[in-house]
Amino acid sequence: MQMTVLYILVSWLMLALASVVVAFRMRPAKPSRSGLAVAILLPLVMLVLFYSLAIHIHCHFGKWPAGIGDRDFPPSLLVHEHVSDFSFMVLLLFSLFVWPVAYMICAVVRRWRVALYYLGIYALAFLVCFGATLLAPWSFWDWWLD
Repeated sequence: MQMTVLYILVSWLMLALASVVVAFRMRPAKPSRSGLAVAILLPLVMLVLFYSLAIHIHCHFGKWPAGIGDRDFPPSLLVHEHVSDFSFMVLLLFSLFVWPVAYMICAVVRRWRVALYYLGIYALAFLVCFGATLLAPWSFWDWWLD
């Protein structure tokens, strides 16, 4: 089971990196600002919510939570945690399952090939933002994953 997950992640990573190369080779003469904004802002919002939650928790408790769950969290911190969890999971699931299908469909349908550029930019932004989340303190990651 673990090897299957590893193969899926490695396959996705290879496709994402290839899509970045294709994106810059197929760059439109005048890229859409709104398309670029959507492609970049979605992963960026995930990153901002992730780190703002880490800062919010550390400022409230003065340390990282030792226990599992969200006991003793004030309502504002609970809402922040749920919004951050939701954005992180939705973007992760979208990136792992919907994005590859959308990329393949756009690669096959000639009229939609212009979207490959924006999907490649999204993949690059997601990889950078997800990689940036890995720089968070491990004690926060231990709580986050529990």
